[in-house]
Amino acid sequence: MDNNILAIGAVLIGLALCTSGFKIQKLIIILAWFAMGYMVAQYVLTYFDLSKQVNIIIEIVAGLVLGSLGFKLEKLAVLIAVAYLVYGSLNIQINGLDANMMLVVRLVISALAGMLATFFIKPIMILVSSLAGSAIIKAYLPVLITMSSNVLSIVVLVVFVLGIIIQFKTS
Repeated sequence: MDNNILAIGAVLIGLALCTSGFKIQKLIIILAWFAMGYMVAQYVLTYFDLSKQVNIIIEIVAGLVLGSLGFKLEKLAVLIAVAYLVYGSLNIQINGLDANMMLVVRLVISALAGMLATFFIKPIMILVSSLAGSAIIKAYLPVLITMSSNVLSIVVLVVFVLGIIIQFKTS
């Protein structure tokens, strides 16, 4: 029973991301940075011998601080994420260049792609939120409904595309 409740919640979150991810991006960013601050504080506090109540207060404060910073650093986060993804996917080979020069070329192309992405945050956030939402649906829908992997892939693709269309029309 608990798995079904979790799956229903996850599918609903996935649908919300697919259809409204751009509208709730600020909330998502704040929650993600809060979680990172909370977890970093939790890890660091393992090295100190403090009471449980003090630990919780410090973890929450660290989460709030990083949450507010992350909200303000949205463009930097997009730049870093896109540059990282582009760098990881660049496997270009140019004849006559050694490995060090290829590294520089990959870094420059990645940095330029990241900078360019900061000018197109809306379409990037719409695509990413719809992709993330459809990935959540793909992971949890089989818990609720038994279907073949082909049918599941088609359902997820349709939800992904409809989510993109809905977000561009309503944002």
